[in-house]
Amino acid sequence: MGQAEQQAWIQQTLVALGGQGRRLLTEFLQRQRWFGGKGKPLTDVRIADAFDLSHGVGRRLLAMASVEYRGGAEEQYVMPLTIRPRMGQDDGRAIVELTDVSANEWVCDATGDSETWMSLYEMMAQGRELAGQLGCLSGRAVPQGREELAKPVREAKVLSAEQSNTSAILDRRAIVKLIRKLDAGIHPDSEVLEFLTTHTTCRDVPALLGIVTYDSDVTDETQPATVAVLQRFVPNVGDGWSYTLAHLGKLLDESGDESGKVVIGRGDNLSNTVAAISGPFLAQFRRLGEITAGLHMALASRPEPEAFRPEPITLRDVDQWKMGMTKQLTEVCHDLRALQPEQQSAAGLMSDEVTELETACRDRFDDLRFLAQARAAKIRHHGDYHLGQVLKTTDGFVVIDFEGEPARPLEERRAKVCPLKDVGGMLRSFNYATHAVLKQRPKVSSTDVELMTEWEGGVRASFLDGYCSVARPGEAVFSLATWEEALQVIRVYELDKALYELRYEMRNRPDWLSIPLQGVRRLVQSV
Repeated sequence: MGQAEQQAWIQQTLVALGGQGRRLLTEFLQRQRWFGGKGKPLTDVRIADAFDLSHGVGRRLLAMASVEYRGGAEEQYVMPLTIRPRMGQDDGRAIVELTDVSANEWVCDATGDSETWMSLYEMMAQGRELAGQLGCLSGRAVPQGREELAKPVREAKVLSAEQSNTSAILDRRAIVKLIRKLDAGIHPDSEVLEFLTTHTTCRDVPALLGIVTYDSDVTDETQPATVAVLQRFVPNVGDGWSYTLAHLGKLLDESGDESGKVVIGRGDNLSNTVAAISGPFLAQFRRLGEITAGLHMALASRPEPEAFRPEPITLRDVDQWKMGMTKQLTEVCHDLRALQPEQQSAAGLMSDEVTELETACRDRFDDLRFLAQARAAKIRHHGDYHLGQVLKTTDGFVVIDFEGEPARPLEERRAKVCPLKDVGGMLRSFNYATHAVLKQRPKVSSTDVELMTEWEGGVRASFLDGYCSVARPGEAVFSLATWEEALQVIRVYELDKALYELRYEMRNRPDWLSIPLQGVRRLVQSV
C-alpha cells in the first residue's frame, strides 16, 4: 500500500467518525468497560489524532479520542481501529460504515486483532516513532528488556477480565497493557516497575520491558502520556481474588456432610476446622504478607531518584491526609442520609446511625498522629492493593498493576504516603471475599457466617504476621515504634477504604451496601 493510499483510508476513517458518525462513536465509547465517563453529560466526541499501525499491510490505526463534558472538562482515550467488513448484525466491534466507498466497509474496534498488539510490540523493540496530525507516538525498550524484545511475536491473546485498561499476552512471555485513558505525565505503573526492575533486587513483580508514549499539544502538558506498558509475562493460576474464592468455597463444602448440612461445631471446633482445611492456604498468605513488606522495603531502599526518596512524615502531611479522609466521610454520610427508607432498611442502616458513625470515624482518623510522632517515612506504594492485584504462582504471589486508582489524578497517584495504606486495602479485600463467597451460595446458615468470620481472622493474622516479620517495627524506615501503633494506623486506612467502598456500592451495587457498612461498624468499634 502506497503512502497516498494510506493517507486516503485514514482520512476516510476520520471523516466517517466525524459529523453524523460522532453519535455512533459516542455510543460505542459509552458501551466500553474501560470508558471512565459513564453517567457524565457528554457534549462532544472527536478523533483528535491518529497513527498508522498497519505498516503497509491491512488498515489499522491508533486513534486518540477527545471527549468533552458539560462544563468544559475534557478527557482523551486511546482506541485501536481497523477497516474491515462487518461480521454480522451483532458484531459489537463495528462502529460506523464507510458510506463513500465499496459496500460493507466499516470502521471497527481493532483490540481483538493480533496485529494491533504486534505493532505496539515492534514499536518498542525497534524504538520506532510515528507522526500523527498533532503529536508523536514513540516506543522504547528499557535496557533490561532489549534482549527479550529482540525475539519476534507470533501470537497475541487479548485478556477479557479488565476494566480501565486492555491487555494482551504475547507468546506467553510478555504482556502489553494499553492504557486507555491518556494522562500527560509520568505513569506510576511504568515508573514503579522500572524503578523496581533497574534499581532494586525485588523480583516479586513482573519486569518492565518497554513503553509507548504519546507527546502532543493536545494534552496541554510538557510531559508525554503513557500509551502502553510491556512487562514480562509471569505464569500463574489466576489472581488472588479467584484463588481465594475457590478456597473459601472448598472450605464451606468440606465443613458439611453430603447433604450440605453443616456438621462442625462452634468455638474451638470452628477454629480447628479452619486450621485443618485452610492451614496451607493461611501459610500462603503469610508469605503474601512477607512479599508485601519486601515490596515496601524495596520502594524505600534508595535515596535516588528523588521520586522514590523516603521522606519523614510531618504533622502537615497528617493534617492533609485527615482532611482528605474527612472530606470523603462527609460526602459518604450525605449520600447515606439521602438514601430512600427502603434502601436504608435493605442495607440494615438505622435511621440515626449515620451521625454516630460519622463522629466515630472522625475520632479514629486521629490515630494517624502516630505517624508524625514516630517520624516514620512516607514512600511510594502500590496505591490500589487488593486480592485482584496479585497473581497466584505455583510457589507464591506476584504483585501487579501499580497505576493506582485510575480515576485519581496522576500527581495524587504518584504521591508518597505511609505504605500501611496498602496493608489496609488488602485486609478489606479479605473481608469482601468472605461476603462474596456467601453471596454465591443458594443457602447460608449462621454457622457458615461464623466459619467465614473465623477464616477472616485467621488470614488477617497470617498476613499481618508475615508483614511484621519483614517490616519490623523500629527498623524499617516507614515503620512505627511499636506494632500496636502500626495496627491502629492500619485500622484508619481500613476505615478509609471501607468508606470508599460505601460510596462505590451506593452508586453501582446497592445490594452490596451492607458489606462495607458492617466493615465501618466493626472498625469504629474495635479496640
